[in-house]
Amino acid sequence: MPELPEVETVVRQLERHLKTRTILGVETHIPRLRKVLDVDKLTADCTARRIERIYRRGKYFVVDLSGGTALLMHLGMSGSCRIRPASEAAAKHEHVVFTLDNGESWRFSDPRRFGVVQSFRTQVEKWPPPELASLGPEPLTDQFDAAYLFGATRKRKPAIKPFLLDQRVVAGVGNIYASELLFRAGVRPGRAAGRVTRRECARMVTATKEILEEAIAAGGTTIDTYQNVDGEAGRFDRQLQVYGRTGEPCVTCASPIKQQVHTGRSTFYCPTCQS
Repeated sequence: MPELPEVETVVRQLERHLKTRTILGVETHIPRLRKVLDVDKLTADCTARRIERIYRRGKYFVVDLSGGTALLMHLGMSGSCRIRPASEAAAKHEHVVFTLDNGESWRFSDPRRFGVVQSFRTQVEKWPPPELASLGPEPLTDQFDAAYLFGATRKRKPAIKPFLLDQRVVAGVGNIYASELLFRAGVRPGRAAGRVTRRECARMVTATKEILEEAIAAGGTTIDTYQNVDGEAGRFDRQLQVYGRTGEPCVTCASPIKQQVHTGRSTFYCPTCQS
């Protein structure tokens, strides 16, 4: 699933391609993604609207349109966005197509259909929706600091790795980056969240910010299918120190990297460097 760096990369590229463009029409080619695709509502809400701003919130992104309309979008497990000539026929899995006023089209592709494309009239419908309202602080802001994380972990029994994946705790951190930040912070992923120290929380916050910024600079991580708006793979996979490296030597101490499963997700760590 695209995580914060991948979504941030997509948002920045969409902003470059789409800002100030006007949507002339909307087509949908399947009845639903994660939710029903209401083509009539999408068309009514988006047609003749100018794209004013695109921003990320956690793993979601929001497209603000003129006239008090917004699009809530999520790439799901395998989603992507492309900018193609409007005259070009929709490819397989390009399930939502927005026609633009410059002869191009913005296409939302999602082979596994876990994504979200939903429009809101923000002045008359509930906004922000529950998907956004329930999210924790953004990890790259000052709200996510050592004092916050230490307070959030107190008396919490879940292991620290799945705890960090809870989007109500911190928005946007996913499986890849949780393994990486815990390695950099020197914290064993299976340790109970309530047992991490204040100093370890400070190290985790620092590692989170560093790794996410580095991954954004590299265009994200491509493990399977992720590509950005320009069709390019992320390059941060070359910098991964534990994720997907089971049995390989630790870059610090040469101990074999181990793998565990926490709440159904693979976790990678160094048994020597992380305690």
